[in-house]
Amino acid sequence: MNQSVKIVTDLNNFERIVLAYKDGEGVVHIAHSFFYNGRDGSEYLLFLYKDPLPKGNFVEGWNYLDENSVNTTIVGVHDHGVAVEDFLAAWDPTKIMSDVNFYQVKDFSEVDEMYDKIKIDNHQVVAFGILK
Repeated sequence: MNQSVKIVTDLNNFERIVLAYKDGEGVVHIAHSFFYNGRDGSEYLLFLYKDPLPKGNFVEGWNYLDENSVNTTIVGVHDHGVAVEDFLAAWDPTKIMSDVNFYQVKDFSEVDEMYDKIKIDNHQVVAFGILK
């Protein structure tokens, strides 16, 4: 069963983290952080999508952004914590890590299911963590 988890250890226990933030107008913005073993301390990559997530299926909208958006920033970061902080700074600097609800999922198909179930409110940020 999927569950919301409060992270008390290391976010880097997740292989991937998918973030979603719904702004005051109901527009959803996303990001994706994952381990890729880069150089110079940038072992994780953060894909920060500046264009909004299209309405409908989460993963299909994400795939659309991957294929069509020219407004994506890719940042090498030290760990998932920095990626989450960067995402918060981009979309709602008033938010801090403890404002993020983390949901552990087994794969991307469960991201779709959880996103539909939780019904994100305006000014809310959630994260979906996929374990290694």
